[in-house]
Order: sequence, then C-alpha cells, then structure tokens
Amino acid sequence: MCRGPANPGWSRCYTCEQHLRAAQSLVADVVVPISYAVKRQQHAHALAAYKAAYSPPEVQTDLLNLLLLFIVDHHPCVSRAAGVDQWSHAAVVPSTKGRPGEHPLRALIGDRLRLPWAELTANLKVSPDLRAFHEDRFSASPDGLAGAQVLLLDDTWTTGARVQSASYALKQAGATRVAAIVLGRHVNPEYDGWKPILQTIKDRPYRQETCAVHL
Repeated sequence: MCRGPANPGWSRCYTCEQHLRAAQSLVADVVVPISYAVKRQQHAHALAAYKAAYSPPEVQTDLLNLLLLFIVDHHPCVSRAAGVDQWSHAAVVPSTKGRPGEHPLRALIGDRLRLPWAELTANLKVSPDLRAFHEDRFSASPDGLAGAQVLLLDDTWTTGARVQSASYALKQAGATRVAAIVLGRHVNPEYDGWKPILQTIKDRPYRQETCAVHL
C-alpha cells in the first residue's frame, strides 16, 4: 500500500494494516508515491522548502512540473490500479496545523488540472501530531460527491494517517473511488526496515517513464 517495509509474510506494513482496519476498508483504493523522499536528501528538502514563507521559486516550479508530468504520463496506470473509469474530482489533503489560506500544494496547482475540487476541511480539534487514522480528522461536503471518483493529492506520505483519513472522509461523503498520488514517500534511512530498500535503489535514479503501478 505505502511502498514501505513490511514484516516477512505480510502484504502490508503494520501502520497501513491498522489504518485499513480502523477505517473499515474505506481507504484509498490505490496509493501511488511518485518517488521516495529520503530524509536529508534533495527531494525531501524540496518538499519541506516549497511550503516556506519565502520558498525558492525554482523549488516550486520543479515540484509542480514533476506532479503535472507524472499525472499526464501515468494517469492511465493510476486509473487502472484504482478501478477508475474517469476522474470526476480532484482534492488536496488539507493542512492540519492551522495554516491560513489554501494548502500550498493546491495553490501551486491552481486550475491546471481542469477538474472540480472536492472540498475537504480539517478538524482542528484533532491533534496535528496524531499519526494514526482518525475518522473525524477531516470532513467533506457531500455536494456533488455521490458516485465521485477522486484524485487525491498530497505532498508527503509519512505514516499515511492524513491521506487515509481524507480518503475516508471522501468516501463517507459519497465518493466511490479514491486514488492518492503523493509527491514523496518519506524514508528514514536510520530505520532498519528501510535499509534493504535503500540498498536496492541506491544506484537507480528517478525515471519518469515508469511508476509504482505502471501498466
């Protein structure tokens, strides 16, 4: 589900399994990280820097181009993996830290996707530091979402709690399919479980021509 390490004999890591059970399976139908974001390396730095008050324009441009090119090249792969016929809406996982205004990712995308936005609202009573699924973390307006097939976007997946709580809210509001694309899957290289994965990919640069669910 999250392209992270799972214990031998398990198809999902412990955290993803807990999210799935707590949400009664109302989670994203597919999760597609565009790339790993290894702590202290370039992509992880960019994903933190683009949200800063004085973010370098080139960082924002690079991330926007990465996201849009990925969607153009790989939306058939994501659609097939999620069982989607045609996207009806897009959504961005809201900030849970009380940041005023639009989420930086939504502001970065603007109107370039040409899909109506499904509105998600964060419940500020839920601690932003909570790293577990919470059924009340977000709410979604049900207007127009009956039968919706939603492309859910986020910048970083760490535990997946925010993405899966947002997916749950969209499905509770009537969406039938949700596919999550995240710009970076956070990697902590000090965690032993990641070491075999990092060893495998250490000499493999990012390749635009393939994806995690490539046809």
